[in-house]
Amino acid sequence: MKSKTSARLFLFSFLLAFGTTVGEPASSKARPGSAAPDRVLAEQAGQIDALIEAELQERRIAPASLTEDSVFLRRIYLDAVGRIPTLEEARTFLDSAAADKRRRLIDELLSSEGRVSREYNYWADLLRIKTRMPNVPGRPYQEWIKSAVRENLPYDQFVRELITAEGYIWDNGAAGYYLRDAGMPLDHMANTFQTFLGTQLVCAQCHDHPTDDFTQMDYYRQAAYVFGVKTSDRRMGQIYRQVNNRTKDSEAVAPEVRQMARRLIRPLRNRVNDTQQKLKLPDDYQYADARPKSVVEPGVIFGKAIEVEQGENLRDGYARWLTSADNPRFARVIANRLWKRAMGVGLIEPVDDLSDGYEASHPELMDYLTQLVIDLDFDLRAYMRVLYHTETYQRNVWPEEWEEWEEGTAYHFAGRRLQRLSAEQLWDSLAGLIVPDLDRRPGAVARDRRLEGAQELIGMSADQIIERARNQMASEKLRRQQSQQRLRLNRLIKQARANQDKEELGRLQKRLRELAGDVANSAGRTARSDRDKIRNTQRQDSRWKDIPAGLVRASELTSPAPPGHFLRQFGQSDRETIENANDEANVPQILTLLNGPIHNYMWGAKSLLRANVGTVEDPERQLESAFLTVLTRRPTAEESEWLLPMLRRHRESALKDIVWTLVNTKQFVFVQ
Repeated sequence: MKSKTSARLFLFSFLLAFGTTVGEPASSKARPGSAAPDRVLAEQAGQIDALIEAELQERRIAPASLTEDSVFLRRIYLDAVGRIPTLEEARTFLDSAAADKRRRLIDELLSSEGRVSREYNYWADLLRIKTRMPNVPGRPYQEWIKSAVRENLPYDQFVRELITAEGYIWDNGAAGYYLRDAGMPLDHMANTFQTFLGTQLVCAQCHDHPTDDFTQMDYYRQAAYVFGVKTSDRRMGQIYRQVNNRTKDSEAVAPEVRQMARRLIRPLRNRVNDTQQKLKLPDDYQYADARPKSVVEPGVIFGKAIEVEQGENLRDGYARWLTSADNPRFARVIANRLWKRAMGVGLIEPVDDLSDGYEASHPELMDYLTQLVIDLDFDLRAYMRVLYHTETYQRNVWPEEWEEWEEGTAYHFAGRRLQRLSAEQLWDSLAGLIVPDLDRRPGAVARDRRLEGAQELIGMSADQIIERARNQMASEKLRRQQSQQRLRLNRLIKQARANQDKEELGRLQKRLRELAGDVANSAGRTARSDRDKIRNTQRQDSRWKDIPAGLVRASELTSPAPPGHFLRQFGQSDRETIENANDEANVPQILTLLNGPIHNYMWGAKSLLRANVGTVEDPERQLESAFLTVLTRRPTAEESEWLLPMLRRHRESALKDIVWTLVNTKQFVFVQ
């Protein structure tokens, strides 16, 4: 016990000595491989670098050196796929002598399944996506977003499909965009402008904007394009009321049947559809250009007027206007948002408040990036590919700039801004230390009863729905009975084994198999097949057997995670407002990393870390593997001198303590 305590104290001193050297420029000035990518990509990346370097020269600022391979490797994995590389991925890249290995890695990561997870987390934060929405399940919406990323849907088409979505969410996941703000059409329009046009209109909902040239009338005229979009189904609303009336205080219908009938039909009341309803000014409208309660004619706040073409409705024209390359803010806003993701600071800050007279820190570069998005046909993957290939992106952190920078002042991009890992990046990186092939492990999706069988109810009468509810209640009662029988049989089987009663054991096991068949054939089994398929994949796949079901990528968990979960502790957005995540440190985070259960999982029998590091015999190779796995670099000579003697003396306990220490360094929780 004494030796282990001494080792921990020793490692605390190591953490203090080496764990705070974060963000210092690397000594190497080597450039990436000399084999150039294709000519167009080189020209695009070179133009960006030239515009940055011209600004630096004018201000007599020397840029930071280019990153070492290990720093670049960790950075591009975290930025492109949202996690640190595995030991195998790190060794493959660092040991490669290929001149163009950086270009190849960028292309590989941008086409990987890991990118889907990373991009989903970004859009879930921006669009405030929730797994559990008030009236409908959010999972179809989540899967639609992931599919759009996986298929590399052009950004303008992505937004158009959200804006023009209609129908039920299980038929069209994009309908979740409207169902997320069901019953709040004016707020929804303001959120659309803030998200896609970087323009905050909310003040103008109640009065003329105090700082921008937007009036309350402008706000209502803009909102008129989508006010006719409703998130309720009139017919199913009538059926819902009929079910209520026929089951209320009815002796022929049990209270639980009435509750079940209401639950079954509730999702069908929520469907995105267009109506002819006109928007009217509020009762307290006080300006001289119109009277209160008067009908508002549609009109745009800025840009070219919308011309609704033949066969279109107002919403179609609105979507075409919003996503047009001619819209002065659409391409500019996403170009700036993604520049900030890559470089740490936007050329326009804040990224979602382009007020009148806004200025970019680098106007010529902002114009170039905007046109680049358009020239790439709104292919955001291709756009990020260009940014990642720039020397600007591949430069070291430059402490003198990021320590002094404050929001609202110009950032000159002499080097990358140091950033703390997001909650999702940290969770996914820790999970990646434990779970093999993490990017492909499906999540254990919670059952959402609201969706089960809802499609089959369309067209049914109130009486038919009540009868369906009776049958559903009977099925659930049967399943409860079967569950109780299964528990009882398992207890008896355990007792028979203890008594070595083979005859009784065989009889009980036969009955358990028969019961399993009854359960499989019982009503409602089909409705749970998706969930059961995921769970069976987790249990039966040899890669993930015996690994806790919750150790999956953040994108596979409930969104947002429940309060108290690791993700929420480390700042995951509550999805109530746009981009509401934070990366602020606090004491519970420190305690979670120091003493949380994640370290026990790291040394579990199926842990990837244990397989890669714990089974290595040679102490030097073991130390190297630990550093590569956690920090994506090899130990320095001084670090080896500190740690190898302890590793040789204490072996596994020392190795566990070393990994524990590395995970708790600042180098682990920051993107350098």
